[in-house]
Amino acid sequence: MPVTRLVYEITSTASSANPAYIDLARDLSIINRRLIRQKQIFTVHGGLMKDSGGADLSFSTIPMVWTSKLAINRAFKKWREVQKRLHDRTEGFKSPKYNDFKVYMDTLHIDTRTLDPRYNVEAGHSKGEWNYSTFSQPKLQSSGSGTVAFDDDVDQWTLHVIGDHADDGTFHTTNDGIRNPSNYSRVGVIRSWKDSRPVPHANQPELPTGQELEDLRIDPLSNLLDVQDDDSEYLEIAIDENETAPYSYQNVQGYNDDQHQLVSFCDNSGGEPDIVTVPGFQALCGLVRIDVASENNLILILDVETEGEAF
Repeated sequence: MPVTRLVYEITSTASSANPAYIDLARDLSIINRRLIRQKQIFTVHGGLMKDSGGADLSFSTIPMVWTSKLAINRAFKKWREVQKRLHDRTEGFKSPKYNDFKVYMDTLHIDTRTLDPRYNVEAGHSKGEWNYSTFSQPKLQSSGSGTVAFDDDVDQWTLHVIGDHADDGTFHTTNDGIRNPSNYSRVGVIRSWKDSRPVPHANQPELPTGQELEDLRIDPLSNLLDVQDDDSEYLEIAIDENETAPYSYQNVQGYNDDQHQLVSFCDNSGGEPDIVTVPGFQALCGLVRIDVASENNLILILDVETEGEAF
């Protein structure tokens, strides 16, 4: 598999309140001069950081769990449905050549915090167009007497994967009972999936009683070892243990703003040597957040597989 070397320069502190971001799909597209679609899993084999001032870098990604993938695929499906509707309803409409589904990483991820790839520390690559997917729908407003009507304006929002929705998300209900959101600027993909799914119920097995319980107590397999007198009590415990899932039904990773997955870090806090290695990792949608504890300029090099893995 071909590997692309990406070079970045971080020139100011990237703290938890002001992190830096990398969009690997965008940067691979710039370097290789072809569209690399974002909705893939990208593999970073490792890299190097050059810094003489004692930088401490933490690399975080979207949690690499099935819930994240399912939530992103749900949003992608909605985007595809919108594209299809435009084709069906608009005669002669053709999608732009480089049309692609793109999302931000979290609530703090904005274009100005996204690092640009460089040839070296003096010169950067010329960038093209890379717009994150925008959704729109007619805005609703109250028209009195408990009814709502479409406004002349439209609501538009982009998507981020980790964290809550941005802005108030007011709901208006039409006369036919359909609830429509208004006033969002950004919508959280994992939050949207979590709110839309039914919460599973814990299993409640019926415990045996009476003759059924007595039959279990004297069953040959239950008394096979016969090393202590409390086998029957142990049997009751065994029936009751592990009846629910080994994870929280409510706390979905990525639902809150601080639920990134820490995947790698490098520490040069001692200032020696000037060059330290960056361990490899994988990144959903190629989105990487970097928190830096340093006031010094540093150079970051990452070796990334040019082709991602579909999910």
